[in-house]
Amino acid sequence: MGKNVILETIAREMKTGVLVLDKAGQALYANPFFLNSFPFKGAIDGKKVNEIIQNVNLLKNIEGFLNNRGGKSSDIEISDGGRFFNVHIVPIKEKGDFSLLLFLQDITEEKKVETIKKDFVANVSHELRTPLASIKGYSETLLDGGMDDKETLKEFLRVIDRHATRMARLIDDLLILSRLESHQMAIISAPVELNDLIFTTTKGFEKQARDKGIAISAEIPDDLPKVMGDRDRLEQVVVNLLDNAIKYTHSGGSVTVKAKREDGGVRVDITDTGMGIPSGDIPRIFERFYRVDKARSRELGGTGLGLAIVKHIIQGHNGKLFVESTPGKGSTFSFLLKSGA
Repeated sequence: MGKNVILETIAREMKTGVLVLDKAGQALYANPFFLNSFPFKGAIDGKKVNEIIQNVNLLKNIEGFLNNRGGKSSDIEISDGGRFFNVHIVPIKEKGDFSLLLFLQDITEEKKVETIKKDFVANVSHELRTPLASIKGYSETLLDGGMDDKETLKEFLRVIDRHATRMARLIDDLLILSRLESHQMAIISAPVELNDLIFTTTKGFEKQARDKGIAISAEIPDDLPKVMGDRDRLEQVVVNLLDNAIKYTHSGGSVTVKAKREDGGVRVDITDTGMGIPSGDIPRIFERFYRVDKARSRELGGTGLGLAIVKHIIQGHNGKLFVESTPGKGSTFSFLLKSGA
């Protein structure tokens, strides 16, 4: 087998874009990965590089190599159509001839992960700063003589306890989400009776609902089939969705849980008559720390992680998640799971 065939096969299968230019800046070769990354109509051979690539910074670097007929290889990072590439430029000079090789590595996913990490650190810092500042402020006031008044002491301690509880919830949710995302929290699948799980969980929220003047109920058929899943994780889904429904429903409203057979599985709908969600926010509500109403969510003790946890648990069960909402009228969060034995 000839060397040219081997080299052509290697270049064809590479997950790195390869572009070869002659001394005039015309394309001699481009591998499939490059052609898929920079779609160009027609044959690429003989086309000028500025007809193929539009990035000004990269073209300036290429022009420098072509004008100098050489130089040291260099790296440059570019963005194109929302994607990011690391470009390694290698000049080749042999017997008076000159050509230029470009190797393009798609680093879009790395950039996304980097952005997510930065946003995550910023969000966690912000979420912890607020309760910490309150705890510090109230404790300093108490230490400066505020403990002499018993009523003030009780009120300040209640505030400190509330903020400490919020921090504890945030840390717990962070740990759960981290384990789910890193697949360290195993989904132990077994037949689960959803009717029992839903009735038990709903009953646990009766006092919280009653204290807010909200009616809560569950309408589950007796012949509901079992589903395959991890009971503890599915209970967490129902808990998070019910907790949100009650938090964002005003006094006099209602929260209802229904379940039915659908598409060879079981669909659970948790409906409230609360604030509702604007349509523009719905695609983002399962993101970590995303809140429709940031101030109200923090006031109600939300961590901003509950729906992200729900999403990962349902995904771990190969289930489906749905949201329907009308601002001012309420929301319905639903999940669909496969039937079990």
